[in-house]
Amino acid sequence: MPDVTSAIFRWVGLDAPPDASTALSISASQARQFRNFRVFFGLVWLYDAWTASSGATKHAIAQFLGLPFASTAVHLTGTAVMFFALYIALALLFGRGMRAALWVGIGYLTVMWIAVERGGDFNPATGGTDAGIAPPYLIALLLAYLTWRISQPRPPEANAAGNNSYHLWIYVARLMFGFLWAWDTLFKFHPYFITHFVSFLSGAEAGQPAWIVGWLKLWIVLITHTSPILVGIVSAIAEALIAWSLLSGKLMRIFLPFGLVYSLMIWSTAEGFGGPYGNGVSGMPGNMFGNAVIYALIFGYFMVLYRQPLRNTRTKEGQDSVDEQLLSQ
Repeated sequence: MPDVTSAIFRWVGLDAPPDASTALSISASQARQFRNFRVFFGLVWLYDAWTASSGATKHAIAQFLGLPFASTAVHLTGTAVMFFALYIALALLFGRGMRAALWVGIGYLTVMWIAVERGGDFNPATGGTDAGIAPPYLIALLLAYLTWRISQPRPPEANAAGNNSYHLWIYVARLMFGFLWAWDTLFKFHPYFITHFVSFLSGAEAGQPAWIVGWLKLWIVLITHTSPILVGIVSAIAEALIAWSLLSGKLMRIFLPFGLVYSLMIWSTAEGFGGPYGNGVSGMPGNMFGNAVIYALIFGYFMVLYRQPLRNTRTKEGQDSVDEQLLSQ
């Protein structure tokens, strides 16, 4: 499989080695952080599984299939969606069946992106500038699998080519993430988006509880008294810099944490914390937990992969190796 991976990457022009900062071994501390990210992502999927069983989701399925809500096909499809999400959640929470969960997730998210999100809402007039929820979920799921895989103890005689192929996929995941930001940036520079920046924040107030409405109004007042157009331009430039850093691999020590904070700001303002939340529903397409918060999770993965110093697996006398530390957890 590593040889096949390398051949595919050479064919598409991605035969350059991954960043030097991603060594073939990871520390016990990194493994713990990856596990925490994986568990958090599993909880997100657990929430998504709960929303998949709601009546609101089944109404959406009925509308998509063009069938009555009470039809057997609608309920079977809704149940299947719930079990797919639940399986992925359990795999992430317990670290079992990760390879199968990855493939199930790829299929599930692809169908959701095409059928529910219709390839993303690229419409600056409505504030839709990103590729939708499914692509970042897919990148996060890929990173969850890859970091879980490289965290597994490996015998000393194991071939390094296997681990190197996983790091190549991490490299590709970073490029995919950078492309998402670059695509989003193109729409952020659209004149309509820049001139209607405040209206998108106002639209996020609909259906929200009073405390979130108050929080959003605070931001609206601050932006209005500054310069909405200037804030819109600065936002577009910030996203352009994030995309450039991810695609080029430069200044990631600065732009990875910046991107994480920026994503959480978007989630807490323009996305209204992913709400409004109701009985098995949310404000996100497919009734999922959120979009920008998954972006923040991906930034967290890359911060651990690229920023934290990696420890050498060669041990000195009296010291435990990284693999031994992992085995002892």
